[in-house]
Amino acid sequence: MKRIVDYIQLYFRLVSAGVRAQMQYRFAFIMRIVGMVAAYTGTAVTMWVMLYQFKELGMWNFYELLFLFALAVLSWGFCIILFFHFRSLDTYIVNGTFDRFLVRPINPFFHFMAMKFDIGAAGQFIFSIGIFIWVSNALNIQWQISNILFLLGAIIGGVLIQGGLLVFISAIAFWTTKSERFYWVVMYPARNLTNYPLNIYPKMVQWVTAFVVPFGFVNYFPASVLLDKGTPHFPSYIGYLTPLVGIVFFVLAYYVWMLGLSRYKSAGS
Repeated sequence: MKRIVDYIQLYFRLVSAGVRAQMQYRFAFIMRIVGMVAAYTGTAVTMWVMLYQFKELGMWNFYELLFLFALAVLSWGFCIILFFHFRSLDTYIVNGTFDRFLVRPINPFFHFMAMKFDIGAAGQFIFSIGIFIWVSNALNIQWQISNILFLLGAIIGGVLIQGGLLVFISAIAFWTTKSERFYWVVMYPARNLTNYPLNIYPKMVQWVTAFVVPFGFVNYFPASVLLDKGTPHFPSYIGYLTPLVGIVFFVLAYYVWMLGLSRYKSAGS
């Protein structure tokens, strides 16, 4: 127990140092937030234009799609803060700078995760919280303790799923010394799928995003519960499994990462 407390205290010390370093460039920080909000707003406008004529997409209206999108953006914001720099692990391995994480008396995974805390993800939070407030009024969502707790569990699960995939991708570098390209091949398309309800995709895609790369649990399944929407081809309770799926997926990713670490050989540069 004491070791866990020590790690938590150390994490916040490292995070505090990283935040102070980032705040030295406040104009860049503010402009990044503005840019993120503008980019996500552009996607929301695209959804509105797309639904202006047809009104619904897969039995989801514009406000429901916004809720779906905002839930994915919110969990992605936390994922960026905690895990986004994992996609650059191959750079550290190739340059030989990863060795410094092995010579200090702390868990290398924890050390690498705590190395960077990207507060620029505030743009995702501003956008998603604003959308939640707007959509809640438009859809008359009654936020009670039960669905607030469910939403928190869904966010945690979504963060662990997306973070787990980043960890999986980074672990490839231990075997190949190159992994970031897999981000664009796997992570980027998977995230784009979450912009829209899974029921508009072929059944095979739905099953892959439920049981292989479980991005359906990032927003579609939990949003279906919160908005009382049906989930064709899946049981109605599947959204409640989101935190469990997130934990299992992340534990598997951590295991693969540590397995790769055991095979790591320094580049020596």
